[in-house]
Amino acid sequence: MSNTLEDVTATLRSTLPNRLVTPENGYEYEAEKSRPWSQLCWTTPAAFVRPEESTEVAETLKIVTNAKTKFALRTRGHTPNPGFNSTGNDGIVIDLQNLRSMSLDTAQSVLHVGSGATWGEVYKFLEEHKLSTIGGRDGTVGLAGFLLGGGYPALPNLHGFGADGVKSFEIVLADSSVITADSSNNTELFHALKGGGSNFGIITSVGLNVYPLITVQYTLNMYAESDFANIIGATVKAQEAMEHDHRPNLFTNFRNGVVVVGLLYGGSPGDEPKAFQPFSSLNSLINSLVPKTNGTILSLANAMAHEIKPNKRTIGTVTTKVSYDLYIEVYKSWKQLVGELPTGVEFHYTIQPVSASAVQAGEDRGGNIMGLEKVSQCWWVFTAEWPEDDHDQVAQHAVSTMVKNVQERARDMGLLLEYLCMNFADSKQDVLSSYGPANLRKLRDVAAQYDPEGIFQNLQNDGFLLQKVEGHR
Repeated sequence: MSNTLEDVTATLRSTLPNRLVTPENGYEYEAEKSRPWSQLCWTTPAAFVRPEESTEVAETLKIVTNAKTKFALRTRGHTPNPGFNSTGNDGIVIDLQNLRSMSLDTAQSVLHVGSGATWGEVYKFLEEHKLSTIGGRDGTVGLAGFLLGGGYPALPNLHGFGADGVKSFEIVLADSSVITADSSNNTELFHALKGGGSNFGIITSVGLNVYPLITVQYTLNMYAESDFANIIGATVKAQEAMEHDHRPNLFTNFRNGVVVVGLLYGGSPGDEPKAFQPFSSLNSLINSLVPKTNGTILSLANAMAHEIKPNKRTIGTVTTKVSYDLYIEVYKSWKQLVGELPTGVEFHYTIQPVSASAVQAGEDRGGNIMGLEKVSQCWWVFTAEWPEDDHDQVAQHAVSTMVKNVQERARDMGLLLEYLCMNFADSKQDVLSSYGPANLRKLRDVAAQYDPEGIFQNLQNDGFLLQKVEGHR
């Protein structure tokens, strides 16, 4: 370890007592190292710093940047992209997990919550007040990364995406000042943060729109993969119906041998929603993993929580318009790739619908920086999971090949959309350029204004950073 890093850790330890975890802490350090969802992110930083309020975040950033030390930001460690929430032993991880305060402003219908809270914690707190908000489908996911990446919720057609529900951000800037960005203060920054990633500062808390308790009827069904054509047909018909009914949503997840379909509806309909009727006629149902349930956003998030087990993971995404023929081509490409993978590598993909009304709902709430087209679309996510080191290259190649194949086929069919969802993208995908030239210019202008020395571009270890975009100055 260099003298500079030794000095930095010593200063952090003396300035922020009981906030630093280093390899000398043994078990506690190992627990922090192995907390990210993907083992690919289990790296060995010089230290983890765990501030508990925004002033401590500011002090941490000041110490780290004054020494020009590399750093990474982490809330709950859900991104599987190596280096985004971790560093090697030449850097520091600023871990925000202890920023979890919550306070409810009922007069303004706003929840103020620390960026390190999980969505499960948020939903539980709000449900005690008979309220809901728009956030992650998995209760173990943290706030900051989800919101900065746009945030695909369970019911996007109702109130837009996660970022659209933010009323304010409290953020620590590169100069260690703590400011608020909202519709009245630092408005350009506020707009850029709604999907613009970690390019501008460290989010310490957010103000979220809250709504009267949102009830959800949901079921998770498992079908035989051999019926893929009919399952895809039902999925496409459901997406078409969603353009006329804002309450339903679904996901269709293809795995080797089975297809899992989640049917989600905002409310408690007495009759089968029209969007879901095509699934009722399928004869390939194996069983219901989760029987039809009248619940809430909280109970849904608990039902959909990822199994937390050690594994390496990588992901990739494509956005396309809706087309039965394209969906069949995607399936065929996936099936061929699955057949070439060694035992132990699980490769699956998910159809995630987005309707024009979801995009409109975001615009109605002030808009975001993501440049979404107001058309019916699919945010595909391709995921590989594996435990063995010698499978790293083949698993990652499968995902990148799948992304390339789908993009090429969709482009040939006139169905490709440029947008890439940050929350589902591989580290090599050019997410920020996919927002369009005008929005990319806005992001660059905001970064130049609020971080003129490029601290978050040059010292931040990795991420969907502007300095990685071709032509960045």
